[in-house]
Amino acid sequence: MGHSQLNEHDAAGVLSLVEAVGDATTVDDYATITMKGLVELIPCIDASYNEMNPRANRIRWTAFPTQPDLMEEFVPVFKRLMLQNPLVRHFEDTGDTRAMMWSDFLSLDELHETDLYQEMFRPLGIDSQMAVTLPAPPGTVVGFAVNSGTGGFTERDRTIMNTLRPHLGHAYRTIQLREELSIARETIRAKGWTGALADESGEVQAVTEDADELENTTGVALTPGELLPEPLRTSFTTGVGSYDSSQPAVRSPSTRLSEEANGVAGWHVPGPIGPHVVMVETHVDASTTRLKEAGLSARQIEVALQLSEGGTNAVIAQRLGIAEGTLRKHLERVYRALGVTDRASAIASIRGW
Repeated sequence: MGHSQLNEHDAAGVLSLVEAVGDATTVDDYATITMKGLVELIPCIDASYNEMNPRANRIRWTAFPTQPDLMEEFVPVFKRLMLQNPLVRHFEDTGDTRAMMWSDFLSLDELHETDLYQEMFRPLGIDSQMAVTLPAPPGTVVGFAVNSGTGGFTERDRTIMNTLRPHLGHAYRTIQLREELSIARETIRAKGWTGALADESGEVQAVTEDADELENTTGVALTPGELLPEPLRTSFTTGVGSYDSSQPAVRSPSTRLSEEANGVAGWHVPGPIGPHVVMVETHVDASTTRLKEAGLSARQIEVALQLSEGGTNAVIAQRLGIAEGTLRKHLERVYRALGVTDRASAIASIRGW
């Protein structure tokens, strides 16, 4: 692979595209701006933005100029045969992000022998492809490609792609972080949650720091390397399996995890190529809310809830790890907050909620 310097005109075009990409606020905007810029800078039939998980056979693919009918026809073909594309195999195997062409790996005759060419690229009049990729999680390939006919691409075209590459990668990561932060802020507003990432089979890949607390308090375990607990895993695999990656992801209905884990439910949001987001929420029940509204402290709420579960003062004090004298003082405060004067009335009020 040779190297050439950009002339003044090409350098100005690259700088203009970098500035335009910097104004993007979403991944969709970023992809559209970049594809349009590539078509203006490099002689080609079209440009595309791709997010792929080859082993899971998942892809998100957009192109400019946009041809919805062709996308609908050929996306299933590409999903089925994407590993016959030498660029996809190279980028997946190596993590290389440099601009590469089909001709770096296959002769035109060898390319013509593949099912991918015969079923997809030949009908589209494409004999040459060049692509550059962005930093992405292992097993996934994210990047831009330009397609051409028999004329192919030049080293000048490759230099343009390689010059753009670090700027595209930086902009992509910045936009991703902005979107992830927005999602995280929305999620954090929920009362009590634990997050995880899971692959297609429902195997947990990573969890948030409070996963241990979730297991200790509810018995629900989200453990890296292990499958999601049932029935959440069944709901998850069904939802991921039926998700159309060309459509916006939608949060699933909640799934109650077990009778024992009262108030604990899980939901999930599929990603275009995976891994997929899983959230487990611990809902605060009505009794806790009402006790808090009554002005009780967190410790006094614990005492009140233990009281409603039954047991003598000695038993409750042992559960909470406090002295019986301390427990009696807490109970007095609970009675006053509830407007009652005896144990039976307090229990009836809490259970009634």
